[in-house]
Amino acid sequence: MGKRLLEGATPADRAQKRQQLGKLSELTVQPATRLRYQSAIDAFLHFLHQNSLVLPTQRDLLDPLVCEFIEHLWSSGGGRGRASDCVAGLQNHDPKIRGHLPGAWRLLKTWSINEVPNRAPPLPEHVLHSMVGWATFHGHHGFAVSLLVGFYGMLRTGELLTIYRKDFMVDEGGRKVLLALGWTKGGKRAGAAESVVLGHDAVVKPLLRWMKLTSSATPLTPSPPKWRSLFNQAIVSLKITSFEFRPYSLRRGGATWWFSKHHSLDKILLQGRWQAAKTARMYINEGLSILAQIKLPSNHPSLKPFLTVYRTSFIQPTFSTLEPPSGRAGGRGKKGKKAKSTKSSRKEKGFVLRFSLRKGSRLGYDRGVARRLQGGLWFVTFALLGCGLRRFVTPNKELD
Repeated sequence: MGKRLLEGATPADRAQKRQQLGKLSELTVQPATRLRYQSAIDAFLHFLHQNSLVLPTQRDLLDPLVCEFIEHLWSSGGGRGRASDCVAGLQNHDPKIRGHLPGAWRLLKTWSINEVPNRAPPLPEHVLHSMVGWATFHGHHGFAVSLLVGFYGMLRTGELLTIYRKDFMVDEGGRKVLLALGWTKGGKRAGAAESVVLGHDAVVKPLLRWMKLTSSATPLTPSPPKWRSLFNQAIVSLKITSFEFRPYSLRRGGATWWFSKHHSLDKILLQGRWQAAKTARMYINEGLSILAQIKLPSNHPSLKPFLTVYRTSFIQPTFSTLEPPSGRAGGRGKKGKKAKSTKSSRKEKGFVLRFSLRKGSRLGYDRGVARRLQGGLWFVTFALLGCGLRRFVTPNKELD
């Protein structure tokens, strides 16, 4: 969240506060954006040096050189973002350049028309629930709650990773939760802090449970690298890597899901906090088109077991911890680490087996585990017969 200061009451008060922000010329763009601009300009200057070209002193002569740099990026496989940062960075460095780069802007527009950006696909709701079920099964309840908040709140990834317990406020009836986002990407442009109201039961109930277990300074998510790692682990475990779901898929999936519920673009603009209707319309139209092409039913073998976990244990949440218990630290060596990984893998496979036996499903399961379980059933059967019991236990035929 960006740094902002409330205007002081007196000139001395205002001067003291403004010193904390720095010069106005340094506040025109965000620090991260400024670094991107500088990197792109450095690449442009390096291109000129490699090709024995000289940076002109007249602004009108700059446009052809920038066009050559953009053509170089296009032919060499460079990113459109680098080209755009170069043009914007030059104008930010010298505002008088604005209006003197018509050829460069025309090439950028042509680039965007002929090469569609590889945007994150929207995440279907049942896939979200499967990821929540996976996180619940492995004890990552805090991560599970963050997925629901990001999806139903249509949050940007950067917003989701900077939320704390103190940013939530519950209404009197306990049916809605207000999330204060502060100075977000859109809030900085509009000059006003933003917020989101969460009122869907699927997210409110787990969120209230999470709030009871945390203090005001507790972050909603672990460190950004760990959160992204858990997201990728869930995608890999559910065997849906081919769909290229990314963290931003939560926001796009939430927008598409909400629009399918009320079919109101005006509500989407308010809920998703989009300033331009054109952007929201692009999100919805493209998202619905992609969802129609995704062949990933809710009864998919890799999703169904964890969907069952979600429906049985997370709709009415009773979890008492946010993270799984940590194992013994140190002293394992290579053999111990390998055994730990194997145990975790068997645990997940064993879960799929138990689900298959309990529900009578034909889901695939680990054959080695099945044979050992079958042998154990025969052992118990003969043991009971040896004790003189008349009840005969037969093994589950589904294991054959």
